[in-house]
Amino acid sequence: MNGWWRRNAVALAALVVLVPTTVFVIGGNEWQDYFLYRSTVPIDANADGTVELDDTTWGPARSAELDDTSAYTVPAGVRVIVVAVAVDPHGEPPGCLSPQLVEQSTGRQWNEMRSELGIPYSSEESSSCIVATDDEPVIDPYELILAFGVPDDAEGPFWVEVSPTDAIPYLARFSIDP
Repeated sequence: MNGWWRRNAVALAALVVLVPTTVFVIGGNEWQDYFLYRSTVPIDANADGTVELDDTTWGPARSAELDDTSAYTVPAGVRVIVVAVAVDPHGEPPGCLSPQLVEQSTGRQWNEMRSELGIPYSSEESSSCIVATDDEPVIDPYELILAFGVPDDAEGPFWVEVSPTDAIPYLARFSIDP
């Protein structure tokens, strides 16, 4: 037994160092992806319905459920909730991650899916934070027009969450009940 331990002492010492280091690096990387590069701190809208983030005023938000979806490709058992969020940049135009709709009672989340629902693109109704015309970003106030496909059993109220990329880990959150 003594001979085996001596012959493998270098390899065993390397294992003692490398195994905890590997666990630390992989765990740290996953923690960083989850907490540092995603929005986890909601800033709820003020009494006037707005949130100040990333040198931009977000909100107020308004919402409605589409009654007639026959012109779109909406699957059976899905209803469409449309949300408009005012965006007023005070400097450079903001960037943001894809807005989400969250069911307040359960925490279920849905991504914005205007194109997936067959709602045609319109240059006057942006679903992206950066609006550009002729390669120039628009820094005038505009509205995000967002469409969410939710199952029939989803019940409001909902939160609409908009995550400005330069404000991570903060996100603007608006309560809606279409």
